[in-house]
Amino acid sequence: MGKYKWQGENIKIKFGNCIVERNKEKPLYWYNYECSLGHSEKACIPAIQITTKEEQVFVIANHFGIGVHKLINGGWPNYTHFSLYGKFSTKPQLKYAEFDLDNYSVYEAEREKWEKETSPEEYEKNLQLRKMIQGDQG
Repeated sequence: MGKYKWQGENIKIKFGNCIVERNKEKPLYWYNYECSLGHSEKACIPAIQITTKEEQVFVIANHFGIGVHKLINGGWPNYTHFSLYGKFSTKPQLKYAEFDLDNYSVYEAEREKWEKETSPEEYEKNLQLRKMIQGDQG
C-alpha cells in the first residue's frame, strides 16, 4: 500500500519543480502571482509529477507542501491542489514532505491581495463564482 494516492489509487511520484510562464489570457491564474514576485514572465514552482496506474502523467504544485497534503490524504477532490502546465524537472528537487499550513495561509492571503489589486473586476467575478459554488448567499 503506497503512501501517496490520487482519488484513492496508489500512484508513483517525483518531487521537483516546474517552470511556468505567465498566463496572459487569464490575468488571475494562480501562478501569475508567482511570476509577479520575481517581476518576470516565468516562475519556478515546487512540484510533484504524478503517474497513475493508467500511466496518466500530470503535475501539481507543492508550495508549502500543499501537494503532499493532498496526496497523503488520498488525493480526493475535497483537498486543494494547484495544477501546473510547464516544464517539470527533478533538478533541483524541491521537496516539501510536510504541509506548512501557517506559511501556506500567509501565502494565500498575499496572493488574494495581489489579485484584488491587479484585476479588481476579474477578482470580483471569481469571488462571486466561488460563493455560488460553495452555496454562500452572503
